Amino acid sequence: MAATLDGYQLRLPSFEGPLDVLLRLIERDQLAISEISLLAVFDQFMAHLDTLEAHAPETIAEFLMVAGRLSLLKSRALLPRPAKLQEEPEEVDLVRQLEAYRAVKAAAELLAVRQRTDSGAFGRGDAVAGPPIEPTRFAPQPASALAEAVGRWLTRVPAKPALLPRHRVVSLREMISRITSSLNHEASVSFSRVRATCAGPQDTAVAFLAVLTLMRRQVIVATQSELFGPIELARGLFAHPASNEPVAWDQDRTDGDGRRRT
Repeated sequence: MAATLDGYQLRLPSFEGPLDVLLRLIERDQLAISEISLLAVFDQFMAHLDTLEAHAPETIAEFLMVAGRLSLLKSRALLPRPAKLQEEPEEVDLVRQLEAYRAVKAAAELLAVRQRTDSGAFGRGDAVAGPPIEPTRFAPQPASALAEAVGRWLTRVPAKPALLPRHRVVSLREMISRITSSLNHEASVSFSRVRATCAGPQDTAVAFLAVLTLMRRQVIVATQSELFGPIELARGLFAHPASNEPVAWDQDRTDGDGRRRT
């Protein structure tokens, strides 16, 4: 954007002119900062703001930037400086900052001109022409060549995958019937024998659940003589040794698959 303090003039006892010129003279040591009253600079700018129809944020921002630089220079001139191990020329830093300020100001003016003239903006459409796209042309081929190509492609199709047979999971009722039937013929049965009749991990889990169910109903008891030793299953308090029928389910609890009845 263009400079917003153009046309603003300072009138001080030792200087009269634009604010950026005052900063340039002080930074070049052509004017002593001690001769400038920053309070007078601030008061005149506030009076200038009262003359404007609206307080533009850009004007205030640019004034604060220059006023902040003036305050820094005056504080450096008034306050004592600590001793430095290696003296560095201060004018190098000031010149570098002044050049950076000029570059930013020039870039702002250039962007403002581009914004007013709408230069540097490109619309969508035919603004940038791309290279022409030619359609791909194939050499003429007989129908037999097409048939051979299709045949070669079909040979790459994988064979039909083999379907694995689905294993039937034993129900909880059936597993309870196995355990109780074994105990009707023998005094005790090891859990490893029950697990040997299982076809897979799912059947083993059902067998373990069946043992827990029968133990909860006191139909069987489970004993283990040592840690991690074999588990022996025997008839419990409510067992029916004289009957070959499996233990009946509670009719108000579960159905034949071990699911709770409603």
